[in-house]
Amino acid sequence: MPQEKYPANCPWDLGPNQKQAHQDEWILVNGDQFVKFSKNKEDQNWFHINKNDEVHEKFLAYQARLTYQKLLDKGFKLQGKK
Repeated sequence: MPQEKYPANCPWDLGPNQKQAHQDEWILVNGDQFVKFSKNKEDQNWFHINKNDEVHEKFLAYQARLTYQKLLDKGFKLQGKK
């Protein structure tokens, strides 16, 4: 079974080259589809992922990273800084 690709950097990571780390949410877009990622304000180990303002799910941080990478692999692009 192939191992899942784990992203080295996500936009919410802190670091010198991260320009979006302090945003409240991060949006990936592919055509008319979009997925919003946001940290749970009460517990930073959890993320809320909202697809097209319809499906809202809660994921642990590592699951959010894997989901983020899978969406990038499907052609989604991170929307620019607000």
